[in-house]
Amino acid sequence: MPLVQKCKYAPLPLTQTEIADPQLVIDDLFDFAHLPDIRELMWEWLKVTVTGTYHKELSSSERSAILSLYEHLTRLVEAAHVIHTTERKPKKGKARKGTKEQER
Repeated sequence: MPLVQKCKYAPLPLTQTEIADPQLVIDDLFDFAHLPDIRELMWEWLKVTVTGTYHKELSSSERSAILSLYEHLTRLVEAAHVIHTTERKPKKGKARKGTKEQER
């Protein structure tokens, strides 16, 4: 069951250029931070969220980095949705909704 009852599928946080080329969002994420840094930020994010100690353990720059990561990940999910809906090919042997095979 979805968390949000009314789901909007339009990729809101993306620019028209990013919608046309979702790879730009991935590039932007890794321009923001290298993979080990992203892993570390995600781990810190999880720890402070689960323990509820975010206001005690993190500096303002660390909290800011986690917020930036959240924004990048939100855009990454939107870009993944664009890729999923525009570039997805049907699997062999399975007809997708609205295809001729399914209508027969």
